[in-house]
Amino acid sequence: MGKKIFKRFISSIIICAFVLGTIVTPASDSKAASANLLNTYGALLGRSGTCINSWQLTNQSTLSHVKSQYNSITLENEMKPDAMLGYSPSLISKEQAKNLGYYVPSSCTETYLPKINFDTVDKVLKICYENGIGVRAHTLVWHAQTPEWFFRVGYSTNYGYVSENVMNARMEYYIKSVMNHVYTSQYGSVVYAWDVVNEYLHATNSGWEGVYGKCGTRPAFVKRAFQYAYDCIKHFGLTNKVGLFYNDFNTYMEVNDIITMINYINSDGKICNGVGMQSHLGTTFPSVDYYTSALKAFVNAGFEVQITELDVTNKSDADQAAYIYNLMKNILAIKKNGGKITGLTFWGLSDDVTWIKGERPLLFSTLGNPKQAYHRVLAAYTDSGFSVGGGTGGNTGGSSSVNNNYTKLNNGWYYIKNTHSGKYLQAANNTGANGTNVEIGTGRGAKAQRWYLTNSDNGYVTLKNGLGYMLDVRYGTNEDGENIQTYSANGADAQKFKVVNTSKAGVYGLTTKVSNDRRALDVYNFGTSDGVNVCQWYYNATANQTWTFEPCDNAAGTISDGWYYIKGVHSQKYLQAAGNMGANGVNVEISAGTGVKGQKWYVTNTGDGYVTLKNGQGYMLDVQYGAKDDGTNIQTYSANGADAQKFKIEKTSTSGAFGITTKVSSGKKGLDVYNYGTSNGTNVCQWAYYASVNQQWIFEPCSN
Repeated sequence: MGKKIFKRFISSIIICAFVLGTIVTPASDSKAASANLLNTYGALLGRSGTCINSWQLTNQSTLSHVKSQYNSITLENEMKPDAMLGYSPSLISKEQAKNLGYYVPSSCTETYLPKINFDTVDKVLKICYENGIGVRAHTLVWHAQTPEWFFRVGYSTNYGYVSENVMNARMEYYIKSVMNHVYTSQYGSVVYAWDVVNEYLHATNSGWEGVYGKCGTRPAFVKRAFQYAYDCIKHFGLTNKVGLFYNDFNTYMEVNDIITMINYINSDGKICNGVGMQSHLGTTFPSVDYYTSALKAFVNAGFEVQITELDVTNKSDADQAAYIYNLMKNILAIKKNGGKITGLTFWGLSDDVTWIKGERPLLFSTLGNPKQAYHRVLAAYTDSGFSVGGGTGGNTGGSSSVNNNYTKLNNGWYYIKNTHSGKYLQAANNTGANGTNVEIGTGRGAKAQRWYLTNSDNGYVTLKNGLGYMLDVRYGTNEDGENIQTYSANGADAQKFKVVNTSKAGVYGLTTKVSNDRRALDVYNFGTSDGVNVCQWYYNATANQTWTFEPCDNAAGTISDGWYYIKGVHSQKYLQAAGNMGANGVNVEISAGTGVKGQKWYVTNTGDGYVTLKNGQGYMLDVQYGAKDDGTNIQTYSANGADAQKFKIEKTSTSGAFGITTKVSSGKKGLDVYNYGTSNGTNVCQWAYYASVNQQWIFEPCSN
């Protein structure tokens, strides 16, 4: 949190008065009657959170309220450096620090180090662990609430600033000691995100500036802080489960600087997941559109975004309600469009405990008493087309199951290509063994990239790779970030998946049975490089969670009988009957995928190495007049058994792509997109076959 040091203590009498209130949903809003922040935003984003202090969290009535609305908390002040280090140093020897489990870097040249007070943190972690609540750790590096002595020679404000090398060692000591303490705790698993650096771009005359000077948008010490934090989560095997964020206020005014800085931090490898947008807003500024443009910029830059400190000052309750409804609608629209928004935290429990004195910026007036803004936040969720979950988000649930939205593909061999990266699902290092990691890689046709799909019970499928090992959710766990691996066939739910329809023809999600279809195969953090990990994550049909199935051959080399979309490799457009017409002599062309019947083709193997292709309107793919000449038109025609309606599927050097040669030419000519065209309506004809890219096609399974 930024810009201020905070107030307040509240008597137990007032707390008791808070919790007597119950949340009453207006009778007129029956659609949202069962909705709350937890089973809407918590389910969709993974985390619905609030800001709290440890003394509030220990009150059972307050804790019950938190659990009813949130699955995440952020400590307001008690994980900040001044709370952990103290206002004056308590120095201990290096040996004492090591005995306490602290991390002492080899670069440390000082005899004494400051002791770190973990008492409050330990208490909070235990409460959260026992109550299923996640923790955003806030914050490690911040100018405003870090004691000045931490930057000074001898840890004394009587002396000058230390050198950069000494400060680097102090920073590494502090970051790694705090994080190591958390993750060696039996309760540390609740910490899913860290604000590694807070408000750097707004720091002036700070101890950090005193040591390192002004660093602009390429601050080496900030990058170093993220590297220390990343080293720590990597050490504990948490790089797929714990996010590291740069957190700041007024992010909508600093968009380009933030993007430039994070790209610098990640210039040698991704160590910062993205942005924490503090979102201390007002109905007079910023405008909803101004805020939204910043959020779009961050997600378009490939960053994960968590909205971390939301409150809205206002002129009246109605003014606040209208503003926050429009804000949530825009946020949800970006989420729906694939933006990686993974948390929403309101900065406080209710107006009477807000850090902003005399304002009414939150969703509750007092604990358990919602305002208009609360109901409008929920209305924005349902009005955006999302349904109330019934799970808690986080580790135990999400939105309603997608059991009725699946496609039945043909049993057979497939390459499975990720929509966002264009890379293929594979077992790492082409290794066949229990526990082999599953990742994405460039298509090379290796056995570890080939998967045999077998339809199982209730719409589920199993996927066995060419090395004989099953796709498997490690330990059969229903948690975000759980790894996907290969394992010997055992019939468990961990090896059952559902091929789920999306809004795009031929593109599917792969949900997991262990999560009741609420989670799915996910390429971690929208990665696109070879070797990026595939894990299980809450399913939103984002591009990194969607896949195309490209038929391939693990043995014989034919395409299985069944329905397919046929996509040109060069144009990325689909083979179709012009105008979606079903008639003799209709021209065949390419066009953007719309899922119409004229784009769906049933492959039938005729037993002689050839296939026929009948579209969804019942007409066959046909070489006009059965001619052999280059440029002969391709059309549709009623089935007649002639050679003009027989084709051969030819392998190419492009993984998952095939040529379609004609029997009338004895295989010397193939289906060709005229003159390498890419526009809708470009003609398809017969031409001398060289397997050029305008003659290559991908078969995407579909249903009719």
